Amino acid sequence: MFSWIRLIAVAKKEYLELKRNLLLFLVLVFGPILLYLLHAYGLPVDVKNLTLGILDMDKSALSRSLQDTFQNSGIFKIERTFKDKNELKKGLDLAELRAGVIIPHDFAAKLERNSSVIVQALIDGSYPNYALISEGYIQAVVSSFNLNILDQYFVRYLGSSANIPIDISATVWYNPTFNGNYFMLPGLFALTIIFFPAIMATLSLTKEKETRSILNFYCSSVTKTEYLIGKMLPYVIIAFLQSLLCFVHAVLISGVPMRGSILAFLIASLLFSAASVGIGLFIAVFITSQATAILLTTILTLTFTFTYSGILTPVICLSEDNRVISYLLPITHYIDVARKVMIRGADFYDVQNSLIMLLLSCIVFYGASILIFKKRIG
Repeated sequence: MFSWIRLIAVAKKEYLELKRNLLLFLVLVFGPILLYLLHAYGLPVDVKNLTLGILDMDKSALSRSLQDTFQNSGIFKIERTFKDKNELKKGLDLAELRAGVIIPHDFAAKLERNSSVIVQALIDGSYPNYALISEGYIQAVVSSFNLNILDQYFVRYLGSSANIPIDISATVWYNPTFNGNYFMLPGLFALTIIFFPAIMATLSLTKEKETRSILNFYCSSVTKTEYLIGKMLPYVIIAFLQSLLCFVHAVLISGVPMRGSILAFLIASLLFSAASVGIGLFIAVFITSQATAILLTTILTLTFTFTYSGILTPVICLSEDNRVISYLLPITHYIDVARKVMIRGADFYDVQNSLIMLLLSCIVFYGASILIFKKRIG
């Protein structure tokens, strides 16, 4: 018969054993926080200072104005100007530049005649993501320059009171400053919670199998449910507290807003902490070697975290097959809750489906582990 007293006793024993191994305890407590901070401050989230080379064959006031538009965009850093195309090409070959812009010799003359002019952009495609970003920003800068030219045209020919026929008034919701931390840091909460707690949970059980100390449990009156949940409980609590520390850093130090339901975020963090530890428990049920457990847990958690969870790329950008895998993972739903609650101001009702999926993940991992785990030798 299930007993809360026995479950708490198992949890207390696990905590005391963990605390007795000071090095392991420090790694478990501070390792995830260190992992979070290294990614928070080291992972590039904003695209800035893309190195750009300029070949100005026109050397007119208008061509210099276009150069100034690139320089003042806040995105590009003009590494230097070049004298000929071969020199510019060499800069791309040596990876000194992300892109190069060639302004033709008749640039100003054609604009004065109200003719179209082609400005060539050479983009380093060896880094596809940066190439796409560079192309988009170059087009944006040129579009901005075009608007200035059109504005001057209307003023010149239609009078100072003339306006451009169509103007765009864009309002950016949720993240008007395009702060990359708004997207990245809530995702890093999940990375912090899923990796170390899952590994420690796996080691907790496989260590007892490997050292045969699990025989003490086989001979006791403690049930499988009490034993497994009791052993995992300290890791769930530690993981949950770590998620709160990451949250405090993101809000108070990095300036990420908290606009929605704090209750929904706390429940999601607790459920995901339990699910992450449950992943480690589920793996440990099948494994008897600590080395194998570490390798398998690391591969599974990191692979799914960076590939399918949406931590770096929005889930909607994945292929249809990969999105199916993504929606089955608890980490996807936790990241979804964290971003919606913090950035979009979602309330409990808005994220209830993700919370249900997190709860189901806990039920599946712990339920399957308890069913498969046998209280006997062999």
